[in-house]
Amino acid sequence: MKQTEYMGRGAVSNLKSILESHSPRSIFLVTGKGSYEGCGAKAAMEELLSGHQYVHFSDFNPNPQLDEIERGIDIYNENACDMVIAVGGGSVIDVGKSVNVLAEQSNFPELCVKDSGLIEVKGNPLVAIPTTAGSGSEATHFAVVYIGEGKDKTKYSLAHEFVLPDYAIIDPNFTNSLLGHIAASTGMDALGQAIESYWSVNSTDESRAYANRAISLAITNIGATVNIPEYTSRGAMAEAANLAGKAINISKTTAPHAMSYKFTSLCGIPHGHAVGLTLGSVLVHNAGVTEADCNDSRGVEYVRKTIGEIVSMLGCDSPEEVKDRLTSLMEYIGLDPRLSKNGVTRDDVESVVAGINPERLKNNPRVLTSENAKAMLDMIF
Repeated sequence: MKQTEYMGRGAVSNLKSILESHSPRSIFLVTGKGSYEGCGAKAAMEELLSGHQYVHFSDFNPNPQLDEIERGIDIYNENACDMVIAVGGGSVIDVGKSVNVLAEQSNFPELCVKDSGLIEVKGNPLVAIPTTAGSGSEATHFAVVYIGEGKDKTKYSLAHEFVLPDYAIIDPNFTNSLLGHIAASTGMDALGQAIESYWSVNSTDESRAYANRAISLAITNIGATVNIPEYTSRGAMAEAANLAGKAINISKTTAPHAMSYKFTSLCGIPHGHAVGLTLGSVLVHNAGVTEADCNDSRGVEYVRKTIGEIVSMLGCDSPEEVKDRLTSLMEYIGLDPRLSKNGVTRDDVESVVAGINPERLKNNPRVLTSENAKAMLDMIF
């Protein structure tokens, strides 16, 4: 599926021509709660949607649950919606993507989430407008959905070409008022996605080009966008997040993301922060790849070369130096790199290791066993 993209300050004005092109009868508008007004999106959208019929949906948690998606589907169907516009962070866009595609299927939503092969038809036109610089969800054919409660809560990735938004509008103006702690977490998510994509066993020349540029933009601008925010750094991070999204749309994520989901669902650590906790440790682990534990069909030397390229991109001389730099970066932007300082207990560590997403581990260039993961987490406890 091909996507039409608009990027730059004031890019949201392109929504007018999109609406004229499709002439929707009823729009399903998905947004965050307070952030929608705070970032300036509400004022812009009310003007652009003037004269159009729409229903506004924002009744869901930061980590979208299946029952919340199903509630959105009911509202979507009751209002005979024929276009979806999602304005917000990764969770908001994921909800818009999920409702749009799942509402059109003959199978139950839960079945489709657990088996994307049951998705048979495309949803209606979908416009994604990110207001954070992190997830890159506007550029991917994945959507995160959680099923279950408490320790039994499981993260699923709804993955299908029909999930990709038809339009992505990346307007950095909506990130100007982003709070520092949110900019920090979303920025680490973008940096993590880019680094993981570059070393992923599924990487291609195209995905590595996106990831390379994203790494360069993120490592240069994340500190400023959190601590001395201004138009240039915020705009650069919006571009970095979009490029990282394009990269993982091809390659998928790997071990740091595989470990992050339980830290988020179990311990409440924001997603990007959770990814950053193990990013440096996994890089060091991957640098030690051998013939016996190489996951990448391109071989050990290829993986070592790839890790070396990442080390150079980050301005370091060794994987260990990268780990130290990432730890210092997290501290600089206000994200504590120690598990125990984030409310994680020893029992939580055991639960995280037991609940690691095995599919994401397959994408990692070096095998990561439960023992490896446990030792890694103990080191940063």
